[in-house]
Amino acid sequence: MQVDVPLLKIKLENLISKYKTLQTLETDPICFPKRFQNPKDIEIVSLLSCLFAYGNVKNIQNFLNPIINSMGPSPYEYLYQNKENFPQFLESIKGYRFQTKEDVKTFLLTLQRIIQKNTNSTNLFESKFLDENGKFNSLTSLQNFQRFLEDEISKTLQGKPLTYGLQFLIGKWKSKSPKKRISLFLRWMVRKHYPDFGLYTLIKPNQIPYPMDVHIQKLSKILGIQNQRSYLLKDAFLLTEFFKQVCPDDPLLYDFYLTRVGIIEKCRGAYVFEVCEMCELREVCLVVPRGIEPRLQG
Repeated sequence: MQVDVPLLKIKLENLISKYKTLQTLETDPICFPKRFQNPKDIEIVSLLSCLFAYGNVKNIQNFLNPIINSMGPSPYEYLYQNKENFPQFLESIKGYRFQTKEDVKTFLLTLQRIIQKNTNSTNLFESKFLDENGKFNSLTSLQNFQRFLEDEISKTLQGKPLTYGLQFLIGKWKSKSPKKRISLFLRWMVRKHYPDFGLYTLIKPNQIPYPMDVHIQKLSKILGIQNQRSYLLKDAFLLTEFFKQVCPDDPLLYDFYLTRVGIIEKCRGAYVFEVCEMCELREVCLVVPRGIEPRLQG
């Protein structure tokens, strides 16, 4: 089935109207960096939020809230100044799913060292994505960033191999996986429009891969865009190419809103009358039987 791109665009615009609210931001890890105004705080908190953005939203919030709150009004300054209570802060944190308490401490110590040795940088991480010519390269850029994080964590560990938890946190750079959490970080940093921050200027929104979480993978199938059992990084870039048909300069415009269909509306990727009947995407969704009229609310 060929996707009706003009109709899909109309439905996606309806999603924006529905989910562009402050309340909706609280259903997404972007709510954490949204608390800050300073670009350096936003960049640091965004990386933390994206790397730990797996699992239940409530669990993510319960884990990250104490860490971010403990770092006060400026997480960047807190880490940079190496305050006397920093060791006590490290001892107070907890592990999260695959990351032990020691894994989380190691990662925060790594962030602290990166900050302290890059005090003159406008931003900490944009250059780590770029090739030797200062360009973003779809074949190497995400891997470059993962290798950078791996090297820095290895320094913190004094040459010891990364634990499973730390390797899971940053992902394996040699893997062909979609690298969803790194892609999500890029979306936040590169896009200049709501809800993102647009801190990076050398990477363009139409260059970056789609953050292919389980919700986007499901929706790409039921909207007839992609149809495979497993997804690789190349498929994330192909999804970006598809959405260039909808919005050429900003193909990731709809990512935040599409994921709300899964997170808020609880889309299951199969027809469920109670879920599907009021969905904004029902007219372009393959699992909705034709000829069934939506039941009016109220």
